[in-house]
Amino acid sequence: MSGPALIDVDRDPDQVAVGRSGDDDQRPGARAGESSYWTFVRWLLGAAAGAMLVIGVVNWVVDPTGVTGRTTRWQVADNSAVRSAKLDLYEAALKRGDDPQIVLLGSSRTMKFDPAVVQELTGERAFNAAVSGGVPRDAWLFVQYMREQQEEFPHLVWGLDADAFRGKQLREGLSTDPRMAKFVPWQDRLATKVSSLGTLTEWQTTDATIRSLRAGGNADATGAARFSPDGMQLFSRDYETRDVLRNRAIRRQTTNYANFVFGRDGWEHVEQGPLDDFESVVRTANEQGDVPTIFITPYHPIAEAQLAEHDLAGKRAEVLDELRSLQRGGDLEFELVDLSDPASFDADPREWYDGVHITPVNTERALRLLDRQGLLAAP
Repeated sequence: MSGPALIDVDRDPDQVAVGRSGDDDQRPGARAGESSYWTFVRWLLGAAAGAMLVIGVVNWVVDPTGVTGRTTRWQVADNSAVRSAKLDLYEAALKRGDDPQIVLLGSSRTMKFDPAVVQELTGERAFNAAVSGGVPRDAWLFVQYMREQQEEFPHLVWGLDADAFRGKQLREGLSTDPRMAKFVPWQDRLATKVSSLGTLTEWQTTDATIRSLRAGGNADATGAARFSPDGMQLFSRDYETRDVLRNRAIRRQTTNYANFVFGRDGWEHVEQGPLDDFESVVRTANEQGDVPTIFITPYHPIAEAQLAEHDLAGKRAEVLDELRSLQRGGDLEFELVDLSDPASFDADPREWYDGVHITPVNTERALRLLDRQGLLAAP
């Protein structure tokens, strides 16, 4: 008399489930439950994708931060318009025969550096090519364009922001202008556009869209694009000179700045992409016979203290270490001046638009310091 067949669990463990849980899973109720679960998952994923699409489309239409390279009435930053305007003004200067001998590069923090003051101090024609949100890639593109256009390459004076060495940026930069496209490989342009799609769905961009729509758009969408023929930004924001109100405004603006730079962009250290662009700018200038002057832009003391929680001083020290290492390497020649401390050029603490932008009173003081050091014009 034979007994029931024995199952060797160690040898054939899958058979343990036969006739037990496997049969239970085939019941109609179990199948219906599983089907409902996956239906819900598909619905949830579809709804999320649809919401992201709607958010992206709305942010693309409004484009409050200029990420698409277009100009809209709701923009709080005229990035693409400023870049094209600077190229137009530069070309107009060449047509007049006023080829600049000194060119100022940088971001919006350098846009108030007056070429007329530079000419007064040095006796040489100057042009301000700084653009809002300018990063090393913008400087590199403008330098490539100047190299093509001018017989005599100008002396570069570059106001470099420490936070420019972060990889993520809000906009495509000068590459959006057709005159610049030939300098940018198509792979880079494609990668930037793909990256901008992510920016269009981020909360910070959506928040800027909401605030801009509530305000009814920018009352003067072309204000920041008004420049003198030599590239000086003529448009000036109102700023508070009374201590209590000014300090409060600086703290509020610095909070917004921190949300973007340290929150959205996640700036932690010097990233290789911007550093490579920096090296390319200096190398091009050296090949043309110029030794550029690089100065690190300042923060208001209130902003500096407020940003201590993000280790701003440590991050800036890393930037300076990287740049000084390049100097010591011997392959690149440039002068480096650290103006991050406003006291270094006797800045007036009342002459600030916000935590990072100084008024012409202070930009002139910075220019005079560079001139005293013999760095504003080529030797």
